[in-house]
Amino acid sequence: MAAHDVFSETNPAFCSYALGAFTTAYTSVNENGPEMPIVYLALPLALSGDLATAFGGTNKNTGLLEWLERNPRVQVGLAGRINATIEMVSEAIRFACFARVVELHKTARLRPGPTRLKKSAINALSKEPSEAIKYAERLGYWFATTGSTRAVFDMMGLTV
Repeated sequence: MAAHDVFSETNPAFCSYALGAFTTAYTSVNENGPEMPIVYLALPLALSGDLATAFGGTNKNTGLLEWLERNPRVQVGLAGRINATIEMVSEAIRFACFARVVELHKTARLRPGPTRLKKSAINALSKEPSEAIKYAERLGYWFATTGSTRAVFDMMGLTV
């Protein structure tokens, strides 16, 4: 059995590409791009191995509300999960901006940058990391179709 390297999946470089996947998917639905606070929800959900099964049987059209109705456990301890990953997400944002994976617009919204993760690089990843990238992308679609950052937070049972 191969050891699962959690550190490699939470380092800023890997997280920046998950952020890039999220941002690209989001902007394909809503050209304004995601507001910064929503990223602090997306990355912990996408990178959390214990939630991987919650993404089973979903696709980009499933939608956030349907996903949450199917998987109410996603919301259990969500605030704690987010608080525990604030520094990791902040580092990912900084690294992604530096590496030009995303760009921070003056409206505090993220936009895809000129640096893209090649499909061959995703295919070379082991199962868990490649799925995390796919989950981040899926969340990008779902969050964008929800309508607003406030609506996403409301659906998740969080307040801003």
